Amino acid sequence: MKVVDWEETEVPKLKEQLITKILSEMEKQGLSQGEVGRLIGMDRKNVNKTLRGTERGVSINQLVRIANGIGLKVDMIIKRKK
Repeated sequence: MKVVDWEETEVPKLKEQLITKILSEMEKQGLSQGEVGRLIGMDRKNVNKTLRGTERGVSINQLVRIANGIGLKVDMIIKRKK
C-alpha cells in the first residue's frame, strides 16, 4: 500500500477553490466574517481562520457549511483517475 502525501492529493486545491468562491460571494453580498458567522452559528474568529486556509485542520465540511450559509450550493463530481 502506497502512503499518499497530503500535498499530492486534490484536497488543498479543492479547499482553495471553495475559499475563493466563498470570498467572492461574500464580497458580492457585502457580508463580513462576523455576519457570516452569525448566519451559520460560528464565531468570527473561526470563520477567519477557516477562510484564511492556512490551517491544515480546516475541513471541507467547514467550508461547505460556510458556502451553504451564504447561499452557495456545492456539488461534487468523483471520477476514476486516469
